[in-house]
Amino acid sequence: MIILLSVIATQTAFSQKMSILVFSKTAGYRHDCIEDATTVLKELANKQNWILDATEDSLKFTPGNLEKYDVVIFLQTTNNILNNKQQEAFENYIESGGAFVAIHSGTVTENDWPWYENAIGAYFTGHPPVQSGKVIIEDRNHPSTAHFPDSVWVIDDEWYSFDRNPRNDVHVLMSIDESSYEVDDNRWFEGVDQRMGDHPLVWYKNVGKGRVFQTALGHESELYLNELFQKHLIGAIKWAGKK
Repeated sequence: MIILLSVIATQTAFSQKMSILVFSKTAGYRHDCIEDATTVLKELANKQNWILDATEDSLKFTPGNLEKYDVVIFLQTTNNILNNKQQEAFENYIESGGAFVAIHSGTVTENDWPWYENAIGAYFTGHPPVQSGKVIIEDRNHPSTAHFPDSVWVIDDEWYSFDRNPRNDVHVLMSIDESSYEVDDNRWFEGVDQRMGDHPLVWYKNVGKGRVFQTALGHESELYLNELFQKHLIGAIKWAGKK
């Protein structure tokens, strides 16, 4: 009996093991929290029995290398970070059943790539200064949201607006109550209408045989120390990696 339980425990641990590539290359604005966020992701991976490689080297995006990973994470990436061959390798990876998690600024990445535009669901247009806002958790049955104690979460973050409402093409998990913060403060994005009304922030979709998860949360280093946010990221990674 003891041997049987030991075998079951080993099989369970093995089944949860994942290989993850964290990619944080920037070709535009560079977030100050990248180093802190990477450190937290490494700590979470260690606790979850995951293997995590962190890089800013786009040469890692080859068919042979990508197939080693269960999940690819874009962490605070910005602008055009992959060349044509690397884009093709990543597209084929996802379409063939790979997993992609974009943290905070995935919608500020590869804005000239039509496949990516469809995969990510929307593009960033602007944001006001960091401030408190009321996040509405619309679906608490997903692995990335099931741990929240209720449907409202008030935190400080940088609230992104987008060029479209992606709701018809994605499954929305969280949105932001625009009445809870100064959505019209566009001091850094003059002429941009940041008001969306229905304002999704976190969503997922299937792309080919693969899975894509996008969370606009995560601008502030402090948020990566928040247990609720950490569980949000763990759940997103597990869902994307089909664990």
